Amino acid sequence: MKVLLVDDNEDFLNVMVELLKGHGHTPFVAQDGKAARELLEEQEVDAIISDVFMPMLDGVRFHSYVREFLGKEHLPFIFMSGYDDPYTQAALNNSAVDFFISKTTPVSEIMETLKTIETSIQA
Repeated sequence: MKVLLVDDNEDFLNVMVELLKGHGHTPFVAQDGKAARELLEEQEVDAIISDVFMPMLDGVRFHSYVREFLGKEHLPFIFMSGYDDPYTQAALNNSAVDFFISKTTPVSEIMETLKTIETSIQA
């Protein structure tokens, strides 16, 4: 499965890239929503994992771009954040958000979420 990772924390991206590769996925990386938007203009992906807080274009606005401008209402979107704040909570209350995973979530749960997405894509 091709997965777009969007996060401004380079260490976190490196860990996630290795994790995804180790489980047979193909990761694409962007360090903010603007770079991710540009990547999506050239590359099709099966799922997006995005941080909420990032410079240039944050995850919530990037999510809106994917859903509204690109018209990809069914592209699975996972928010990952280390914060539990009103802005993140407001984003989670949006019915168009598919999944939310804390950055402290065990690897097994992250992989299970991706497996659920992969199964739904194949169905």
